[in-house]
Amino acid sequence: MPDPDDRRPPRATWLRSRAATTALELVALAGLLVVDLELGARLAPGTPGGADVAGALVTALVAVVVAVVALVRRRLPWWLATGGVLAVSTVGSLVCAVVGSPSPSLTEAAALVVVTASGVRAAPTSRAAAGTAAAALVAVVGGVVLRIGPQATGVLLAVLVWGCAVVAGVTGRAVRTRRASALDQARRAERTELARELHDVVAHQVTGIVVQAQAAIAVARTDPARATQAFEAIEAAGAEALAGMRRMVGAIREDAEPDAPVTVRYDLADIPPLVDRFDAGRGRTTSRVDVPDAPLAPGVGESAYRIVREALTNVRRHAVDPSTHVTVRVVDDTLRLEVGNDGVRRGSAHGGFGLIGMAERVAALGGTLHAGADEADTWVVRVEIPAAVTR
Repeated sequence: MPDPDDRRPPRATWLRSRAATTALELVALAGLLVVDLELGARLAPGTPGGADVAGALVTALVAVVVAVVALVRRRLPWWLATGGVLAVSTVGSLVCAVVGSPSPSLTEAAALVVVTASGVRAAPTSRAAAGTAAAALVAVVGGVVLRIGPQATGVLLAVLVWGCAVVAGVTGRAVRTRRASALDQARRAERTELARELHDVVAHQVTGIVVQAQAAIAVARTDPARATQAFEAIEAAGAEALAGMRRMVGAIREDAEPDAPVTVRYDLADIPPLVDRFDAGRGRTTSRVDVPDAPLAPGVGESAYRIVREALTNVRRHAVDPSTHVTVRVVDDTLRLEVGNDGVRRGSAHGGFGLIGMAERVAALGGTLHAGADEADTWVVRVEIPAAVTR
């Protein structure tokens, strides 16, 4: 399953986009700074006093500082960039109030909007985001009151601008949260699929190796020919397990193809060879696998193969000299699968991660699963899955 992170643009494109955004912000803030200087020059009295000069210098310094911090905010911790701009703006407002020179700044206002939205979006928790929004409200409204006075129009305009910044931050935060949630779900699904494949491949093959090794030990002295067959089966099972592990390792390597499947694809036609490996001589195993001419719905054949493999693995684990039957057929656009066996030891239970994986696969395809004791010493797995055969 491809990672949602893979849908991002290549790093070079992303860097160019980030550089273009920063350049646009720089141009906008520089333009606002020029407007501030022009307005300051036009509105300045003919013979400015010391307070006017001090207020203008403080305003210009604050505007430059907050603009620079706003531009480099992505390189700073979110709390440092946001807190720095709010603190510098508040100090500037207090100085202007002390010297008695009202000096509002468009550049400073724009920087406050940017860092407020950015801080609300980047805050790690909802409480931190709410604290950031509250601190920004205090700085914005306090700046208007200290520099212009408690004018209703100015305060309402400041609150409106602050509200727009907070809405932008909350929207960005929601988008980031949804993306992180989707990424987490994709990673969980990938880990689950890897765990299933690891369980299916290793458990099936290793169980076969153990059973064959036990058989080889038991007949090594009395029947060397059967021992040789058992050793050949052990070699084949080990080679298949190693091949499966190599495929999985290759799929999760960083240099693997993005669309490369993590698991091996199987179909109904792969079930008869699976049964042959389970019981090479077919001495105690019967099977009927009807492969339809028309293709099945995606995932149905593969799930059927994996369910049969898990069921046969459980037979090896829990049954003694079992007689086993495997039936797979499509009836009325429904795939019906049954694996049953006798020889179940008293007190033995077919449980664990394998049955959980079976149930999850069947449920994902809208099917039904029954796995349990059929009679005193028997066990049966019955599955029905909508096949949706393509005519």
